[in-house]
Amino acid sequence: MNKIILPFTVLFVLAFSTCMATELNQYGHITNDMQKEDAKYSIENGIFTIKCDGHAFEGNSFFRTESGYLTLITLEDNVPSILRLYNKYGKLIFKETYKKIINFTLSENEKFIAFFDGKGIVVLKDDASEIKHYPGSIIFAVDDLGQPAYYNTEQKMINYKSFSIPLNEYPHHILFWNQKPVISTKSSINLLVERKLNPLYTSKDTIFEVKAINSELYFVERKLSNNSFTFNLYHYTDNESISKIDEKILVLSTIKSHETIVAPLDYGTIGNPFPIGNSYAEIQQYGYTPYLHPGVDFLGDDYQNVYAVKPGYIKAILTTGGSAYWRIGISNENTSSESEGYLYAHLNQYSIPYTVGDSVQAGDLLGTLYPWGYYDFTHIHFARITCSGSTWNGNWWTTDNPLVDVINITDTTAPIFENAYGSNLFAFRTEGGIYLNPTSLMGEIDIIAKCHDIANSTWKIDVWDLRFKLHPANDPDSTIYERFSFAYDMPLDTYISGTFDEMVLYTLYSRDGTCYSIGDYTVRDYYHIITNSDGDSVITIYDEYENLDTSQFPDGQYILEVIARDCSMNETSAFMTITFDNVSADEPEIHENLIQTVYPNPFNPDIHGTICISLSCTDHAANIQIHIYNSKGQHVKTLLLEKLVDRYAEIYWNGFDDQNIPLPNGIYFSAVVQEQEISNLRKIIILR
Repeated sequence: MNKIILPFTVLFVLAFSTCMATELNQYGHITNDMQKEDAKYSIENGIFTIKCDGHAFEGNSFFRTESGYLTLITLEDNVPSILRLYNKYGKLIFKETYKKIINFTLSENEKFIAFFDGKGIVVLKDDASEIKHYPGSIIFAVDDLGQPAYYNTEQKMINYKSFSIPLNEYPHHILFWNQKPVISTKSSINLLVERKLNPLYTSKDTIFEVKAINSELYFVERKLSNNSFTFNLYHYTDNESISKIDEKILVLSTIKSHETIVAPLDYGTIGNPFPIGNSYAEIQQYGYTPYLHPGVDFLGDDYQNVYAVKPGYIKAILTTGGSAYWRIGISNENTSSESEGYLYAHLNQYSIPYTVGDSVQAGDLLGTLYPWGYYDFTHIHFARITCSGSTWNGNWWTTDNPLVDVINITDTTAPIFENAYGSNLFAFRTEGGIYLNPTSLMGEIDIIAKCHDIANSTWKIDVWDLRFKLHPANDPDSTIYERFSFAYDMPLDTYISGTFDEMVLYTLYSRDGTCYSIGDYTVRDYYHIITNSDGDSVITIYDEYENLDTSQFPDGQYILEVIARDCSMNETSAFMTITFDNVSADEPEIHENLIQTVYPNPFNPDIHGTICISLSCTDHAANIQIHIYNSKGQHVKTLLLEKLVDRYAEIYWNGFDDQNIPLPNGIYFSAVVQEQEISNLRKIIILR
């Protein structure tokens, strides 16, 4: 039953004296004059750093505890989070990695920490002396003794201490008020006392927010009328009377006139040059484990409005870290079965005018952008996701690249190719990791292209798709071979397991010491292994074993063409002349100061026993090996030279591979390998 609401004019003065500066912001959230955080955030030597009270901590979210300090490192939904505890002297006392840290909260005395880890609730004491796990959901709170009150979604129960109470209506908030649990749903506020839920207030509209501030209870009631929300802030006094202390009206929508996806910023503008800071499935590494970016980052301004791109139903409002990581998950359908929808991340928590269960229309205001604080990178992380359940708890995954579907973006800058290896536009590498001279390519090779895109910003992002062609040098208008490499449009399921994403990352990107892919705030180098594909856009575990077999083509010169497109279908082609040479390798290639000879040749191990490979040089040489390759370019044997004597050495080989298995008849090549560069190829013929 509703409590009696006393006349606003009578109680306002009294309420103001106890509420101090407690009021509503323009989005209907409760605000008050609270102490502002004095921590300073930065990135130093690639490490997220927070400085406070004369200490330096590692992390990008910061909290004070009763015993010291706590930091989190949160990157994206699909990257594990790192939690660190420090004592009051700034000494690290605890570090743990969790798959998820969702809706992180502290007890009122700041002695206990609680969060949802993707499976249940973790409660951690701030001195790391206790860690407990509970089978709850993302709706919970923890009291000053470390005992959580939480909602069990499957059982539809509120659990606290040793008892459970049925609650059929999904709770939006659980908090502690004077160390008693308060549970609010869409229509009611209830106080848990002596194992009973006692109603404090019921509403015909929506209970939007409930807070306990300085032992006082406040709540917001939200009413929808026409195209706006009206928010009313109430103060619940000790004598169980309720006074209204503030009111705000928020207009929801702009003009809506589209059929497909439009950008979530500057809603409805046509032909807008939206700047993009990170693209979909782009490699990212901010001093930690590399991952594929599970969405598109639209760059914006601090506190800029964010709008819904499609109608839908709000399934989740949660944070995966600190204040910068609040997000909304919106399903396209009102169903508990698996459905598709959209994710909007990095919102100001107190700018979100919705609760879980609300519906939105395309163009409705969702909230504002949180000031990012690093490298002028304030952005909305936008993704198309899929999940199931009456509510979503963060265990979703992305389905594909949404940027290609945005119809109102203007982007006229085509992808840009860079030299991948020295002065060469592309790099060519054997299965064994040896880089080849493009004038003498042999066997099965990987081709690596380095390219990026620019979309209305200064940030290098990755492209939409890649493919390549071979043209005879003497007839460049004809094509003798063509293969599609891959599109950055695959699902990313790190939210569930992580194994698929890791496989995709190392299939798409080269990560060796020569062609090293990385994406962070200062360095963005994207080396694509364009031959790691069977020719379709589906990436499987078998694609990384694909390559280009040069022995399937006649020896001679070819023009290699690589084509890159971005999500606006701008296209760039890059060309390089290369030579296939699988049967003739009798001339020195790179190091003319090195001379390699082999004898006898052809070589019969049954008759000759061994073949002698001699090496002489005209100046000092070090760290030299002899590698043996078969006709497909596969590495089969490594021969080590102990040292050169008077700039000359001999090494003997019996025709066996590295597993001490005799090699069959055929054409082989010996190569001088120095600092991962291959040179001075010599053909060896084994005839038994």
